[in-house]
Amino acid sequence: MTLGEKLRKARTEKGMTQAEVAGGRITRNMLSQIENDVASPSVGTLEYLAARLGVRAGWLLEDAQTGGEAQKLPRARQLLQQQNWHECLDAAQALEGDEALAIQAMAAAHLARAALDDEAFSDARAYAERALESSSRGLYRSQALQLSMAAVLARCAQQAGQDVEQAVGEYRRIYLEVQNGVEYHLLMARYQLEQEHIQAAEREIWSIVDLPEKSRAEYLVLRGRIAAKKEQYENAALYLQQAEELGGLSRILRRELYRCMELCCRETGDYKQAYEYAAKQIALSEA
Repeated sequence: MTLGEKLRKARTEKGMTQAEVAGGRITRNMLSQIENDVASPSVGTLEYLAARLGVRAGWLLEDAQTGGEAQKLPRARQLLQQQNWHECLDAAQALEGDEALAIQAMAAAHLARAALDDEAFSDARAYAERALESSSRGLYRSQALQLSMAAVLARCAQQAGQDVEQAVGEYRRIYLEVQNGVEYHLLMARYQLEQEHIQAAEREIWSIVDLPEKSRAEYLVLRGRIAAKKEQYENAALYLQQAEELGGLSRILRRELYRCMELCCRETGDYKQAYEYAAKQIALSEA
């Protein structure tokens, strides 16, 4: 039985609708995709759904393994704990399921780093690619592992003098995603705004060097809020309009945007627009 089938079975046995199970964490459409095995949930979402349904998250992930396969997985776990990387990789690669893939990825990653240290660059590249492939196929994807293996591949590329820019560029991309300095600066800018430290909030915003597309709306909302705090209401409204036009804003970000837009419209004398944004805030609360 697949993860999606187990979720659907548990939900129907509880007599719950998809909307009831989804709650406020995910959309009903996303739950439908998970139940049909079209989408894979994050670990956090999986634990949330398990709690909503009153089942163990581990049960949802258990594979229908029987006989010899059921005995091999504990052996692979034991080899992993013993740091017997070669045998662990051999034992795990014969198995299926998310845990087996995670074990394969970790064992291959250790072997890749060891090969790099021994200047066995061809082996290091092969193990690193294997670790990334196993990690990408399973539910337990590790950004830390991705970053580590991207570094191994970059070192191998430098040694071979081939595809260096591509390998280093991929490492940089993952590094920025994992470190997520953008999220830190956005959070700190919001905190400084709430403390009425406008200049400190501006410094946090200007500290952002590479802005990922997924953070653009939040960035624009904060730029708008900073401009509003400086009583630059027309500039603030421009930032906020750009954010709104991007679409796909979360509920919490829309509320922040609407509140600031109401202020800007009121201060610039556009009372009709101010009323509309006030109404949008009320609609959010009633939804």
